[in-house]
Amino acid sequence: MLAIAQDFGTEALRLNEELVAANPSDVASRTRLARCYLQCGRLEDSEAQYRVVLGLDVKNRIAAGGLLSIAEARRLAIVGVEEPVAARPARSPRTPTARRGPAVPRSSGDADGPLAFSGLTPRDFTELRFSEPREVRSRFAPRVVDLVKRVNALKSSEEIAAVREPGRKQLFRASRVDVHVTAAQWSIHNAGGRWEPHFALGMYGSRRNIGDWMWAGIGFQLSDDSGSSAGEGHASKAREHFHHFQAILGSTSRSLFLGWMIKENGLIEINGDGPRTDMRQPAQAAELLAGCDAERTNRVFFGKWLSPDQAEDAAVLADPVELVRTIDRVYTGLLPLWRALWEAGR
Repeated sequence: MLAIAQDFGTEALRLNEELVAANPSDVASRTRLARCYLQCGRLEDSEAQYRVVLGLDVKNRIAAGGLLSIAEARRLAIVGVEEPVAARPARSPRTPTARRGPAVPRSSGDADGPLAFSGLTPRDFTELRFSEPREVRSRFAPRVVDLVKRVNALKSSEEIAAVREPGRKQLFRASRVDVHVTAAQWSIHNAGGRWEPHFALGMYGSRRNIGDWMWAGIGFQLSDDSGSSAGEGHASKAREHFHHFQAILGSTSRSLFLGWMIKENGLIEINGDGPRTDMRQPAQAAELLAGCDAERTNRVFFGKWLSPDQAEDAAVLADPVELVRTIDRVYTGLLPLWRALWEAGR
C-alpha cells in the first residue's frame, strides 16, 4: 500500500528492509527498498539494490531505470562532489589574425535540453526533481512544446477546443512561455483556460515528497494569490464553473464523472498536494469534490496519473507514441463531461 501511495519514506524503508531480509530473492521488495534509498539520498545503497535486482531479473525495467536515475543524480552533482578541472595548457604567443565580429550573446530562452519529446524515463523525473525553476524551463519546455504539438494534432483536442470556442482547432498554445514551471514541476493548460475548467498536462519530480507523476485531465483554479481585485474577479468566475461541476456531481449526470474514473483508474488532487491515492473509489472521490468548499480551496484536479515506479505506467511514459495515445484516450473519455460543464455554464 505504501508503494501504491508513492510513500518511500522512513516507514517504507524499514518495512522493505525487513521484507528483503526475510526473503532475499523478493524482487519487488528490493526495487522498493532501492527507491527508498534513492529518495533519502543514499545513492550507493540504492545502486547496490538495483544491481541485485538485475542479477535476479536481468530484464527488470524498474531497476534499469533506477540505475539511470542514480547516474543522472550524480551528473547533476547532488552528492556535493565536484569533478576535477583539467589544467589549462599554457598559451602560445598570439599570432595576429583577422578581427572577428562580436560574439552573439546566448539568449536566456535558449534550450539546454533536447528539442524533441522522446518519452519520459526515471532519469527525466530525477532531472526534474533536482532542477531549479529556471532550469526546468530550459531543460523541459522545448520537449513539452513538442509534446503539446502532437496532442494538438489529435481529433479529441480539436473537439475539446471547439466546445469552449466554436471554430477553434488548437487546444493548447504551443510556446515555451505557456509552460508553467516551479521547482520540480511543469504544467500547461488549454488556451485561455486558467480561470475556467481547463484541460491540463503536467509532471511532478518528487515535489514535496509527492512522488514522481505525469498527469492529464481537468482542473479548476479556484483562488488567486495576487491580492488584486482583477485576480479575485477571475477566481470568482472559476468558482462559478466549479459550482456547476458540483451540481453535475449531484445529478444523474454524475455518471459521466464516475464512468470515466472507473475506466481510467482516475485520481483527484486538491491544492496541489498530489494524487489522493486513498480515494481510489470513484464514488468516494465524487462525494469529496461535491462537498468541497470552493471559497477555501486553491485548486482541484481530476485525471489520469502515471508513475514511472509502476511497470505498466513506465512503459507508457517511455514510449512517446503510446503516451500520446493514452492522452488521446483520456481526453476523448472526458469530452462528454466537458460538454456538460460548458452547457451548464452558458
